[in-house]
Amino acid sequence: MLNKEGTLEQENIVTRSNFKLGFTFKELGVFLLLLFLNIKLTTIIITHNRNVILELFVYLLFIVTFNYSNWSYKSLIKTGLIIGVYTLINFSSYKLNVLMPLLIIQSVSGIRFRRYLLINFIISGVFLLIMFIAYGEGYNMPGFAYGFERKTRMSFGFNQPNVGALHYFCFIVNGLLLVHFSKYSKKAYLYMILIIPLWFYIYNRTASRSFLLSMVTLYGTFIFYHAGIFLKEKVNLNLTKLFKFVNYSFVFLIVLFPAITVFFGLQRSSYLALDRLFSKRLTFYEWFLHTLTPKDFFFGSSTFKHYVIDSSYLRLLFEGGFIFFLFICYFYILATTKMVNQKAWVPICVILSFMFYGLMESVLLYSTLIGTNLFWITLYYYYRDGKMKL
Repeated sequence: MLNKEGTLEQENIVTRSNFKLGFTFKELGVFLLLLFLNIKLTTIIITHNRNVILELFVYLLFIVTFNYSNWSYKSLIKTGLIIGVYTLINFSSYKLNVLMPLLIIQSVSGIRFRRYLLINFIISGVFLLIMFIAYGEGYNMPGFAYGFERKTRMSFGFNQPNVGALHYFCFIVNGLLLVHFSKYSKKAYLYMILIIPLWFYIYNRTASRSFLLSMVTLYGTFIFYHAGIFLKEKVNLNLTKLFKFVNYSFVFLIVLFPAITVFFGLQRSSYLALDRLFSKRLTFYEWFLHTLTPKDFFFGSSTFKHYVIDSSYLRLLFEGGFIFFLFICYFYILATTKMVNQKAWVPICVILSFMFYGLMESVLLYSTLIGTNLFWITLYYYYRDGKMKL
């Protein structure tokens, strides 16, 4: 039914009821959604096939958990029609990848942010534990290509070592946000120290350079912001200009990183050493970029299936098309500006580490992996500025 503000409100009163354990039915719905997304990913990893019944059940959970109170009937129908028409123009299954984070945001936004972090952390942690018990370090998939000899690259039961490392990265930053938004927020540095053996071990066994880059970014920005605050308070050192430069760079990374990716892809022949460093990724980018038509550019491309494109930014640009990418830019810039204004340094470090991860992996649109949705939900929490409760 409609409430006083004219937005949709779910009539079923059990959505506000609490279990004895302190969970609402809405939180149970989100828990089941994230759990079955994880089960869906597990079946794909193990069987290399998609289960139709499981897929349908996941979409049913999206419908049930959708936060209808965010919408009026008119806005919901209008948005649905616009997205439907836009999706049908130059239709591609890859457009569903860019719509998935939007669906997950709408489902999760109905519960408290800390509750979401806890649910995500528990499911991810149990999942990784089960995978480790079942597969141990997995298979060794050594890499000798392009001048980089990596004799030991363990998969941890996943299809590829980089995928295994990505799961652990998401689990680590999820834990950091949980600590930050708890009563132990001032002890976040202890968490960062305690997890050093874990991520050293993961990097040592997977040899994932994208994982290493993201962890260096996480620790580098964490030290930068906290050292800057310490120097300002204790030594009275004015770092305002430096902080402004870093913060503005952070806000506009969503424009800068795609531009850099496209530039180096098109100029690959002039940067062969960089191409080798990125395991020939620039070669694939160049091939892909030369296939684009004006229609692909504006409304999304269907040629991703022909190329290995391990770049979140090419996918953000061309899975949904440039028009959709403009919406993503607006969402990201507004959310990160609010993060900077609120001096949310730890969440900024997490978002930055995801952004750097995206340079070498398709992490930002890997929505089946529930940990990567942490990026979008964290941005949404600040974007709505209080609409999603802490």
